Amino acid sequence: MNNQASGRTAPSGAEPSGRKNEWPRFLLLAFVGLPITMTLAIAAYGFVVWFLQILFFGPPS
Repeated sequence: MNNQASGRTAPSGAEPSGRKNEWPRFLLLAFVGLPITMTLAIAAYGFVVWFLQILFFGPPS
């Protein structure tokens, strides 16, 4: 493989160093990282709405 960014060629049959860790990293992000991030984002949005209702807008009518 020719690594065009660095101008070096990898030995034949060898994969780039990051390629073997690509699937575990993807699965970790897809099934752990994104659900945690989305849960925190939804919780933060709920907190902001609750806070604004307490201070400015009052309960929904």
